[in-house]
Amino acid sequence: MIYVINNNNSCFFNHAAEKYLMNNFDDEVFMLWVNKPSILIGRNQNTLTEINYNYVKDNNIDVVRRLSGGGAIYNDFGNINFTFITNRDKKSSTEKNSFNKFALPVIEALQSLGVNAEFTGRNDIIIEGKKFSGNAQYFQKDKLLHHGSILFDCDMSKLSLALKSKSIKFKNKGVKSVGARVTNILPHLDKAMALGEFREYLKNYIIDTHDIERIIEFNESDIEEIEKISEKSFKSWEWNYGKSPVYKYENSVKHPSGLVEYTLNVEKSIITNISIYGDYFGERSILELEEALIGVKHSRDHLEHKLKDLKLDDYIRGLTIKDLVNDLLEI
Repeated sequence: MIYVINNNNSCFFNHAAEKYLMNNFDDEVFMLWVNKPSILIGRNQNTLTEINYNYVKDNNIDVVRRLSGGGAIYNDFGNINFTFITNRDKKSSTEKNSFNKFALPVIEALQSLGVNAEFTGRNDIIIEGKKFSGNAQYFQKDKLLHHGSILFDCDMSKLSLALKSKSIKFKNKGVKSVGARVTNILPHLDKAMALGEFREYLKNYIIDTHDIERIIEFNESDIEEIEKISEKSFKSWEWNYGKSPVYKYENSVKHPSGLVEYTLNVEKSIITNISIYGDYFGERSILELEEALIGVKHSRDHLEHKLKDLKLDDYIRGLTIKDLVNDLLEI
């Protein structure tokens, strides 16, 4: 096994790096990485139902879909993430590929610091009943990717705001994140450490105790290829939003001109059907507006672009483009 030095703070780059390592390295891999503020969405989740869209946009929080399943998590400079990439053992999957096998090095490192960490449930590491690490896996042919996020000194208020959904009605077949009692590691340490110190301690502990043979760093060619993967896949709207499952969106908003009710069917984040009802007034048939929105991506930028040449006041008196887009996306 090798340890890969990765000091990049882009969630897009870091997930692309995992994919690059899986596809191009024969060695088994251990890697630590830290993201700037971002939300990591599980592979099978509906992105729009997991994030507070307006808060995320206003605070420049990146959103990326992981290769692995599981729930949505918030990252900032108070988190540290770990990755193990190993050869998949198909004959002994219950033991060698189990979640707790890969969580164990982190647990042992923390226990060596006097923290009573333990594995519980299907994929969590906890301290005194509170979760500080969620884990997820992705299988690709003969490779297994296991990664986890560790809450060390995360801003819990921002975590809550970024993932908090408002009173919108989404009906979908995606996996909804389940809220849990969470904690940071820092308050449980006998001696305070900065994130960088903890990262170094965790790295050295696992290198010393888990047969890490050598340490490498991405070269210029590696970085160039990882950036290509990042641009093509992990930064794309199609991957992060278009992969969302089929869902139905409903909303009712009271405007000065009257009540407006919306029902949308969305597939792969494309509006496939829309109905707009209410006691509002308008000169032109609302069917024209509905037809204009069919086939449009269910995202702010695409809706605003589609609506920019329409005079909404003709359809719903007093309604602006901003009003309509907020109604169609407000979470």
